[in-house]
Amino acid sequence: MRAFISILTFILTLPLLSYHHKVDKGNDLDNEKYLNFLAAIQNGSTFSYFTVIKVKNLNTGVTKEICTKGNFVAGALHMELNIGYDTIGQQQVFGFAKSKKDRYFEFKNKEALDNISFFDYKTKLVDKIQTEYNFDKAIEIIKNDKEFAIRLSDDEMKAFAHVLFNKGYLTGENNCWGGTLEYVDRTKDDK
Repeated sequence: MRAFISILTFILTLPLLSYHHKVDKGNDLDNEKYLNFLAAIQNGSTFSYFTVIKVKNLNTGVTKEICTKGNFVAGALHMELNIGYDTIGQQQVFGFAKSKKDRYFEFKNKEALDNISFFDYKTKLVDKIQTEYNFDKAIEIIKNDKEFAIRLSDDEMKAFAHVLFNKGYLTGENNCWGGTLEYVDRTKDDK
């Protein structure tokens, strides 16, 4: 029965994940970011995808836009919603995340906030990194070569991924080796 539910979930979400369109052809950037968010949340490999979410800390009222790995968002949702990590719990968390097309979340649970690095996320670094790197050149490389990689510190990597995500490009990092941010074409199945 468990295998049937997993297969059914995969089949039902496959059309959504395989739907692909290019931002540079005038399509909706918000939809591209939403599809990249879903890919990041649903990705279960050691090559983790970065996503950008807007989070309100209900304890302080502070709201931040942060970049974190999709599996960290899923983990935070498990904690906040007090949902187990079994197959049904994973489906519930994904269903909840999927309902958040605006990628806006409110958390009260401190461990959930810690899980997505809410307290130590360097929002000013996102602005700073845009003055230090040529993102137009990075996007040109992605468009021409269909690949891009850059080695950065952890904080810079998140900031770089944040900027690319907001421009409609999905990136990830291999958790086994770490240290290199790579462009991800979510329509290919090679990561």
